Amino acid sequence: TVMLTPALSLKPLRQSLSPGKERTYDHSYTCSAEPSPPPKKEKESQFDSVAISTSRRALLASGLAVAVSTPDSHGHPHHMAQALVLMGQEKEDAKVADDAILRLRSRISAFSLANGMRWIVLERHSAPVIACHTFANVGAALEPDGCTGVAHLLEHLAFKGTRLVGTRDATREAAMLNQLDEAFYSLRDANVEGNIDKVRVLEQKFKELQELAASLVIPNEYGTLMTREGGVGLNAQTSQDDTEYFVSLPANKLELWMALESGRFLGPVFRELYSEKEVVKEERRLRVDSAPYGRFTEAFTNLSFPNLPYGRPVIGYPDDLEAIGRREVNKFFSQNYNPRSLTCAVVGDVNPLEVERLAKQYFGGWDSYAGGKRDESVKWHTNDGWNEVIRTNLERSLNLKLPAQPFYMEGYYRPSSFSTDDPAIAVISELLSGGRLSRFYKNIILEGRALSCTAVETFPGDRRPCLFLVYGVPSSGADAEALAKVLHQELDALQSKGVNEEEIMRVKKLGRASLLELFGNNSGMAKLLCEYEATTGTCNNLFKENEFLEAVTPADVSRVASLLFHPDNCLKGSVTTSS
Repeated sequence: TVMLTPALSLKPLRQSLSPGKERTYDHSYTCSAEPSPPPKKEKESQFDSVAISTSRRALLASGLAVAVSTPDSHGHPHHMAQALVLMGQEKEDAKVADDAILRLRSRISAFSLANGMRWIVLERHSAPVIACHTFANVGAALEPDGCTGVAHLLEHLAFKGTRLVGTRDATREAAMLNQLDEAFYSLRDANVEGNIDKVRVLEQKFKELQELAASLVIPNEYGTLMTREGGVGLNAQTSQDDTEYFVSLPANKLELWMALESGRFLGPVFRELYSEKEVVKEERRLRVDSAPYGRFTEAFTNLSFPNLPYGRPVIGYPDDLEAIGRREVNKFFSQNYNPRSLTCAVVGDVNPLEVERLAKQYFGGWDSYAGGKRDESVKWHTNDGWNEVIRTNLERSLNLKLPAQPFYMEGYYRPSSFSTDDPAIAVISELLSGGRLSRFYKNIILEGRALSCTAVETFPGDRRPCLFLVYGVPSSGADAEALAKVLHQELDALQSKGVNEEEIMRVKKLGRASLLELFGNNSGMAKLLCEYEATTGTCNNLFKENEFLEAVTPADVSRVASLLFHPDNCLKGSVTTSS
């Protein structure tokens, strides 16, 4: 689960959970291999809704408490993360990390198909398993006005099967789905017209056609097939910036994954669309409409980015969800899903030549001109990006009276994660709230001045200028204003007094330990190799993150903190308890 005090927030250490595990609601909505049943409410804090931002986020819940084995060339384990803690010598620590990176990079190969689809393979022969990851550069930020939620809905529909999987009769089903679509749009038009009698007749017809279409479906055949063949962690997630699909399988099921993955992208069948919309609407009611902090978070995001993509919820607005039909889903898919927008990684017991052969066989026929043109220019770590930051509503604040405990939040506008100042911002986040040695924990939580307080480095996405969040829950009997004063004392101290070398070295050491922990995780590596290949131009940039972290100085932290926490750069929000 996502904790109130987040883990280390340093790239490439952005994942609080490894792919394949269910996530709590964090604005990167997830569907399981069986997405149809309504989501169940978890027994977790509602503050989890803002604990973590988007795809690049903390990997570890506690970097110092993990000892991870990464096999050497002879297959013997190196307990590297544990070694980092015990050595105590920074140069030796750095050498261990550098050696691990060199060994890992020697086992990575990459290739592109003629249509532009990119692939990365990491060989790891210690166990006969593979982690397969598909990264689509397609997120909610690309949705057109009036069609919010379609990217997330499409992610759900990707688990409904293909032309060959999930149907009892593909020909009859195709005809039935066309009739169902006609009935939906007729019903939608009748509702707009306000013709009640016509609506009643069309509702009955639509219901009957849904039942007939459902009779031709083999429920969850896609997920059942994957599970039967040894698949675990079959899942997906949608964020503002991207959509990802992942699963782990026995190594001898590589071709099965290739066949199923190509089927749902080259020839998708968006069956059960209208019933799945009801699942998504129920998810929204549970996570947003009926959750006080979910409502607050959505309102705060709207206020932070008015009329901008990041200001709209990934799960969509109710009216937009109601109006979405197959035309809208097909249009969004055809405009955005294409070979150039997808990157795949296979990590584990594989032969790169075999992966390339199968990739050509199953994806090579995908038209390279499918979808619209995409801006593939990479601006990673080329400038600080502060001139691109869009500051809006800086003289406004949000206060909602809700049946909930008092809550306080501040959002500071910042450049995207591609900024040269991003490593310093990540260090600031870690210094403030990264574990029990952080300033928030030592100076606020232990002193009983708040029940929780957290810093999150990017929200609600990170590929565009976004927000750095600081938020928390006041101590018993206190209000949001009292918490604001406490938080500002720490932010002011960071700017005026700066940081010492010991604090910086703690963050760097934890960063190295976290990086090495990541190397032993097939699913985590598949995700990040995909992400860096797709968003920065090459997966090799993943291994430069440690260099960027090592280069951060106390002076950098002070300079960036002064830019980030400037009073004119802040948007405030609070929840006060209603009767």
